[in-house]
Amino acid sequence: MSWSFKAIASLMGFAACLMSWRTARAEASLPANFLSTQVNENGQRCTPLAEQRQGDRLLLACGAAGAWEVSLAAGSPKFVRSYAFGGDVVGFFTEPDGRLWVKLQVLEARPFPVAPGTPGAAVFPDLTPSAAPTPPASPAPFAPPAGGAAPSVPAAAGQRRGRVVQVEPGQVVISLGAADHVERGDHIEFVSAENEGEEAAIYNESIAVGVVSNVAEHNARVRLGVNESVPDGALASPTLLPSTSSLTAPPRAKRLYELELMARPFAAIDELGGGALLSARFGYRFEHLHLQAVIDPVAFAAVENNGNAGVFNGALIASYDSHYIELGFGLGAQTVNELNSTLNSGSGLTAVQMVRFGAQDGLNLAVRTNIAVFHSEFQFGGMVALGQIPLTRGYWFLLNGGGGSAGYAFGELGLRALVRGNGLAGSTFLSVTAGGVNVFNSGSCDENFSSCSGERSYGGPMIGVGGQWRF
Repeated sequence: MSWSFKAIASLMGFAACLMSWRTARAEASLPANFLSTQVNENGQRCTPLAEQRQGDRLLLACGAAGAWEVSLAAGSPKFVRSYAFGGDVVGFFTEPDGRLWVKLQVLEARPFPVAPGTPGAAVFPDLTPSAAPTPPASPAPFAPPAGGAAPSVPAAAGQRRGRVVQVEPGQVVISLGAADHVERGDHIEFVSAENEGEEAAIYNESIAVGVVSNVAEHNARVRLGVNESVPDGALASPTLLPSTSSLTAPPRAKRLYELELMARPFAAIDELGGGALLSARFGYRFEHLHLQAVIDPVAFAAVENNGNAGVFNGALIASYDSHYIELGFGLGAQTVNELNSTLNSGSGLTAVQMVRFGAQDGLNLAVRTNIAVFHSEFQFGGMVALGQIPLTRGYWFLLNGGGGSAGYAFGELGLRALVRGNGLAGSTFLSVTAGGVNVFNSGSCDENFSSCSGERSYGGPMIGVGGQWRF
């Protein structure tokens, strides 16, 4: 009897060591703490019991949480989805033809052979039933067999799946509704339906996660974030993943044209007159290249008795454009109205530098500076800083200012609103600002100081109205 208990204890110790080795082996294939930050569609976490590597994907046996698929294609692991089975997933095995199976641990019940309390019943009765139970059904394969037409990859057990049936700016309609237990506020994950029915379909990554805004019996409307889009026919399923909509860092709008116009009229204080700052920008955003022509500003001031003043600053700029930063250089020309008394005002060539920190339609700060070549000398031409703070979906607070030797200075606060579209092609933005401006010309004298023109400086409160169109 003592030997039997020792043998049992040894076997239990060996099983514990084997389980520990399998868990350590699975965790060794992933960065530390990766699994501790992940949950599947049902909010379950994975305790890895075994792993199966197939190319650039890793399959994990996660017990009651099912089988998890993790993509290793991008250099860093990314949870793709989980698969539920009729039991705890504890391992994998492969047939000679390459077909992959999962190993399940199933909890089952058997009838007690005698009624409790029956006289003469054995203290340790034989619990083996008189008839062998029906063996459980063979587990479903993890992947379709090789050769022939592969069936569509099914959703995990209990998971509802529909399709996108209508695409609108900033939202889509899906084929799931109240009859499918979809409610307002639920999160819906969208996955591309390309190559559906092939094994490659399980490699498709999530396109976006939206929020249900309205529900009918068999349809639901799902709201997307700014600059997010989902194609018609994409697969849709409820998920516990957080919404991908972002105020501070929405996706970058690309492969589109942009036209932006802004007018800032102002009244001259202590004078009968006024003027305006006008600006324009037209460009195209490639995958990571942004080409644009900028006129910022064309300004003028006219009063009754003291003469006029004019300002021009324009450039062609090419920049590297990414999600969180844009860096560019360009060439242009500008007026030079702030100078010493021995020179007349005029114009010169400029070298332009620009940088943007932050997302294009999120929280960002953009700065543009000019270095002017005037009378064979370099001098600082000016600087413009544009700040943007997101308030809520489709609304941004603006804080802008700048100026320089071109002959102007301004500062303003404002609001930018998305009035049509979702930020992509076909969208329209409206900007309204208020602030102050000064347009000036320092004047000059000839070399003998026998003739001088007086300094002209006109400024006052201004308002600004502008629009941006993407197409």
